[in-house]
Amino acid sequence: MKFHLLKQAVIGHTVPMAVFENLYSAKENDLKVILYVIEKGEIDPMEISRTLQITLAAVQSSLLYWTDKGLIMAEESENARPKKKKALSAQEILQISQDHPEIAVLVNQLQQIYGQAINEKCTNSFINLYLQENVPMEVILVLAMHLAPTQKGPAYTARVILNLFEKKGITTAEKAEEYIRTQENRSKAYTEVCSIFAMDKDKLTSSEKTIINGWYESLDMDKEMVQAAFEAAQGNANIRYCNGILKSWAQKGYKTPADIQQEFTFNSLTGKNIDDDQDLILKGMNIVPVFNKGE
Repeated sequence: MKFHLLKQAVIGHTVPMAVFENLYSAKENDLKVILYVIEKGEIDPMEISRTLQITLAAVQSSLLYWTDKGLIMAEESENARPKKKKALSAQEILQISQDHPEIAVLVNQLQQIYGQAINEKCTNSFINLYLQENVPMEVILVLAMHLAPTQKGPAYTARVILNLFEKKGITTAEKAEEYIRTQENRSKAYTEVCSIFAMDKDKLTSSEKTIINGWYESLDMDKEMVQAAFEAAQGNANIRYCNGILKSWAQKGYKTPADIQQEFTFNSLTGKNIDDDQDLILKGMNIVPVFNKGE
């Protein structure tokens, strides 16, 4: 994306009022960039990066910041199609690493994560993530460390990171770590459910995974409640059928199997009518209603 300074916002080399208005909210790099742009009167992100010795990603972020404040306008063709990014040669990668020391750190850390040197094509993919897609280095490294054990390779990792950055909003290390925790918790949940239902975890469908996610994340159920639902379902023990049981229990506020047993022991002792849904649950919990003589 290209930018140009709005001339009407600046008179001569005078610092515009918008800079003073955002003096305390703007970051140090934002102030450096806008003052450099006002002085030069033109915007070349690569030149700004070299002159101010800040990353290209930081320059782009600052330019977008001042675009939002009305000092800079982004130039973008209405019908422009995304251009395929030019692959960097080994020599270009070496040159970029010299101009941007953090690139060398990124590549070195990735090689440590994968336990080996990364080929030129994969290295290019990660450098593009940082320089051209503006994915923060810490996000790349945190997600790469999480994805590396999948054994699908660096190229796959780079594609997934870009998708998470663009589609899922994983833009900070904190969000990346939160995403990883969620994925690990879900994997554990899939393992627990499949052990109860005697299913192959690798054969779970997307819809089944969504249902299981709902049990643990929305209904606040756990392995014991899933086991109880499985037993209550008896011959109909499949994920979709048990989903109805667990939703019913959640609506009634049941959090543990003890809640279910206590409720239905109370019903049987007081002689209240037991509907079909309750009768199914009683059978599944091996609870036999107690009735007084003559009833």
